[in-house]
Amino acid sequence: MPIPIEILRNYWGYLQFRPPQEEIIRSVISGYDTFALLPTGGGKSVCFQVSGLVRGGMTLVISPLIALMQDQVRTLKDLGISATYINSSLSRREIDRKLQMAMDGKFRFLYLAPERLNTEIFKARLGRMDVRLIAVDEAHCISQWGYDFRPSYLRIIELRECLPKIPIIALTATATPAVVEDIRNHLKMQEGKVFRKSFRRNNLHYKVIPTEDVSNRILRYIQNKRGKAGIVYARTRKRTVALANLLQREGIEAQAYHGGMTTAERSKAQAAWISNERPVIVATNAFGMGIDKSDVRFVLHLNLPSDLESYYQEAGRGGRDGQPAEAIAFENEEDLAELKSWVKEKYPTWEQLKSHYQILCNHFGIPNTTVPGNVFPLDLKVIATTFQVHPVRFYNSVRLLDREGQISFNDHLDDYGWVKLNVGPKDLMAYKDKYPDYAWLMDLLLRQLGGELYSYTMRFLPSVMTRVGGLTDAELEKGLQTLKRRGIISYRPPLSFPSVRFLRPRHVLDKREVGWDKYQFLSEQSIYRFEQVKAYAKTPSKVCRAWFLETYFGESGTGDCGVCDYCLAQEFSGKMASWEEIRKLLLDRELPYWDLVNAMTEGTERQRRDLIRQLLDKGWLVMKPGQVMGWKTA
Repeated sequence: MPIPIEILRNYWGYLQFRPPQEEIIRSVISGYDTFALLPTGGGKSVCFQVSGLVRGGMTLVISPLIALMQDQVRTLKDLGISATYINSSLSRREIDRKLQMAMDGKFRFLYLAPERLNTEIFKARLGRMDVRLIAVDEAHCISQWGYDFRPSYLRIIELRECLPKIPIIALTATATPAVVEDIRNHLKMQEGKVFRKSFRRNNLHYKVIPTEDVSNRILRYIQNKRGKAGIVYARTRKRTVALANLLQREGIEAQAYHGGMTTAERSKAQAAWISNERPVIVATNAFGMGIDKSDVRFVLHLNLPSDLESYYQEAGRGGRDGQPAEAIAFENEEDLAELKSWVKEKYPTWEQLKSHYQILCNHFGIPNTTVPGNVFPLDLKVIATTFQVHPVRFYNSVRLLDREGQISFNDHLDDYGWVKLNVGPKDLMAYKDKYPDYAWLMDLLLRQLGGELYSYTMRFLPSVMTRVGGLTDAELEKGLQTLKRRGIISYRPPLSFPSVRFLRPRHVLDKREVGWDKYQFLSEQSIYRFEQVKAYAKTPSKVCRAWFLETYFGESGTGDCGVCDYCLAQEFSGKMASWEEIRKLLLDRELPYWDLVNAMTEGTERQRRDLIRQLLDKGWLVMKPGQVMGWKTA
């Protein structure tokens, strides 16, 4: 059996494991079910990847996000380790080919979305795969107490029943004690080992700044951080774009990132940020999962997230290289009120759900006798305007209906189109004679996609077709739609809107079929998490922020961190007003020494100068050339 440290050195180039990676790996290779609770940046993937290589055969990795799968598979391939993924972005033919290769032992790691576990194409082949380990990434998704509950994760236990002697390693960065216990119960891991790493990040300095003018405070802060990499999180796509535009107008290399961008646009933005071509990225929570960038010096929250699990994960993307980084949340009453409303809207009332379902059926003309095979583009703005409904509440109802198997909802935009020939070679020749106006397009499709187009639905990039064929986007789309109307091809264009497909005829919803009791419980949990976020934001002078987060996740006895805004204030507890005044004056700008002294209002001039000197001696203030004073930041 290979030695774990040798695998780490040979493939990853690291000389030693981080605590407690080696203990976790030894538990897994000994055949124990293992739970690894490691903070963001704690090296979770190395735990199951090294374990899988030691155990041999193939490791099944259950992962919730397509981007996360793709990133980890790409990293493994770069290391010379055979790996692949299967998710909804692939055609049935591609999935079948990869599963055959998995049965032939071609992969060491096979990444799957949890929804794939219950498909016939996968279940029929599972028994012929040499699976030696099951890894459940982002395991908090299993628990209804978790902040990102995914019902499809509950099917993992069926995988365990098919492979009863195969150990499971469950991994997550954020889980309260109740969530940990719930996950272990769902996976039947009662006898398994649990490894926890402290949530303390000594290099990460937590701060909360009360302010009404958040955008301009962020602008001034980043102007003093020119060239340094950072992330700014916002709650909506509109705000990410607005703030990114503000920063760009002020000469800052910033860009937006959100789920409304195409795959190509998001990939381009991410690559520019990772390479520091554009070191500041303004993003919704769609950004960051699985991205390994170590030199992030600040993570700012324009808007507070809805739970401390999300905040800890997002803030934890700063300072992964061990160097100082700042995690700053901006708090004001308007934002908290909006967040509370947002949380309450996350789960619709029963009356809203029934109404939204009927609106969906009415909008697309769904009958109560048959299931239409169409995939419908879902323009939320049109529905909100036409039926006078709140778009966020309607969207959340659609997601709930998707989770409960009433509809299939896809809100991921896609650059790719899908096409298949509905006729054989002889009939195609006849159609080319009958419709010579588009014979060239039939030839182009066959040239680019090959004869498999007769048998399989093929995925293609319209931009490649237009370049090769010398066409405009409009000409290609018109031609494809014309061939579709004539019945020659099946065609689904790239998704510029979310899409929905109905899985059942129209009917009257029943509380039992959608598990309504569960959603009432989840709604209560969301409100509780909001109250914890509010408590965190409202404790500037009552408790250490790092300690508050650690206690929330069930850790105790660590003590004050010494570097958050609360801890720094305690050093000058007898001079709190003056200390707080200096902090606000210098947090996002610099001032000449005497301008700072004169701007202060507390105490005599001598007392102000003494306090500045003490802060300089402590290293919390810095004096730059020309006696310019600045607050010491990461």
